[in-house]
Amino acid sequence: GRFGAGADASMSAPLPDLIRLARGPRLWALAGASLLGAMLEGAGFVLLVPLVDATLGGEAGGRLSEALRWIGPLPSLGTLLAIFVAILALRAAAEFARRLLVFDIRMAVVDGLRHRAISALVAADWRYLSRQRQSDNRALLLTAIERAGLASSSLFALVTTLFNLGAVALAALVISPLFALLGVVAGALVLLLYRGLRSNAARLGEALTGRNKAVFGNLEKTLDGMRIIKSFGAEDRMAEEARAGFTAIRKVQRRYIAQSGLARLALQIAGAIALAAIVWFAVTQWNYDSAMLLPLIAIFARAVPQLAGLQEQWQDWSHAAPALHETWALIEQAEAAREVPGEISSTPHSLETGFALRGVTVRHREGAPALDNVTLEGRAGSIIALTGPSGCGKSTLADVLGGLIAPDEGEVVLDGRTLRPGERREWRAKVAYVQQEPVLFHGTVRDNLLWADPGADDMRLEQALRRAHAGFVFDLPQGLDTPVGDAGRHLSGGERQRIVLARGLLRDPALLILDEATSALDTAAEREVADAVEAMRGSCTILVITHRGLLAELADRHLVMEAGRFVNLQS
Repeated sequence: GRFGAGADASMSAPLPDLIRLARGPRLWALAGASLLGAMLEGAGFVLLVPLVDATLGGEAGGRLSEALRWIGPLPSLGTLLAIFVAILALRAAAEFARRLLVFDIRMAVVDGLRHRAISALVAADWRYLSRQRQSDNRALLLTAIERAGLASSSLFALVTTLFNLGAVALAALVISPLFALLGVVAGALVLLLYRGLRSNAARLGEALTGRNKAVFGNLEKTLDGMRIIKSFGAEDRMAEEARAGFTAIRKVQRRYIAQSGLARLALQIAGAIALAAIVWFAVTQWNYDSAMLLPLIAIFARAVPQLAGLQEQWQDWSHAAPALHETWALIEQAEAAREVPGEISSTPHSLETGFALRGVTVRHREGAPALDNVTLEGRAGSIIALTGPSGCGKSTLADVLGGLIAPDEGEVVLDGRTLRPGERREWRAKVAYVQQEPVLFHGTVRDNLLWADPGADDMRLEQALRRAHAGFVFDLPQGLDTPVGDAGRHLSGGERQRIVLARGLLRDPALLILDEATSALDTAAEREVADAVEAMRGSCTILVITHRGLLAELADRHLVMEAGRFVNLQS
């Protein structure tokens, strides 16, 4: 695959995509602020040598001090201190700018990933979407992408630390090449020894991704099934399942924090021992003068936490990289499943005379096809009832006829013209779909109706509601502006279904598909929907998927399916 295995391999895998999201003036500004801060830090360490020399009255000597005097007379102590303060102030300003830029870029990465992921999902073909577990997608959009943003922050912090360590190493090289060489070799060995921890961090990141998916799936099951949970007295069991899921997440997070903390602790202890050894050798064996020794000690004291920070940032990247990998994998899969780009026909499809399915076969997965060489002709304006056992292909046939999916074999013909794959989106604008579980969004009745036609005025909304036998809306306290509640819970099942039907009618559909639209309604509510459908007879073609009931009785024609084929065609 495109993503490498292992912590160090993961460093380069998503970098081009990450940089593409973060590109622009801010990325260059971040590089400039990081480089400026590193250069100023190195200059500050080099300036310590003449400062120490000046405080000792120029008696310390040393090769660097002598070299600086050879260039010219050193400034006074006051001037040196003023320069030192200016360098520190500039570095603090550069660090302030860097932190703001890192935040801005991180948010650009998070927002860019979310926008691209959502755009890819909504543009994907229905076959791909119908196979997706939506709780996994929610986990990715809410948690994995946030972790991907943390990965970008870790990466940019890592680059900044590399700049700083480079500046510190350069300052050490100016003061003592031997000391600089020893420091670089020791730092490289530390990073090599800690490679196993970075690999383990990546594994913990993958485990955290799995735990988050499990928690989102469990929460969705719990929140959607509150009525069943309470009716079975399963409140405590579901609460315990949720608690166990959160505990599993915390255990993974704690293992990672403990691992990172132990790594930093070990490096700090080793650094303290190394510093003590270097000072001892510098004083007793190498005869370093104080003007050089004190800056070198300061450099070492600064380099050790910088090295620890570099290792920790690399480890943080390795830990968060699986979330970035998963995000890009979803985006690539969804974009690969993108629906065929729409075509604008010179003569848009209509349904004025009739439709036909000719040799239509649809395969969702390996095994028996959902539709097997289906051929059917239908008259425009008729009501057709489609019955059969669950899983026999009824909804798939409706999806093909409604333009949601294209057949693997065969063709859909509308008024004598074949519906090409690129014309499906245009055709869907003339199709209204009402399913068993009515889909209403949180908002008002008006908000939900305007999904079908954002420009519809109140007169058109009222006409659609009256046609759908949903005049009850005007008896509600706020009429069209009455809140429907989450998923329409403030309304009865029959009321929700009739509002959904009215929303479909706002499109003036050529084809109306009712997929088990009344199976969950009581007799009175079913009668209201059936009366609305009867009133539409002849104005559009209506496909009713049902097992029994009033809608089936309205049909001009009955089709029976089994195992993807018609077994009975009645006129």
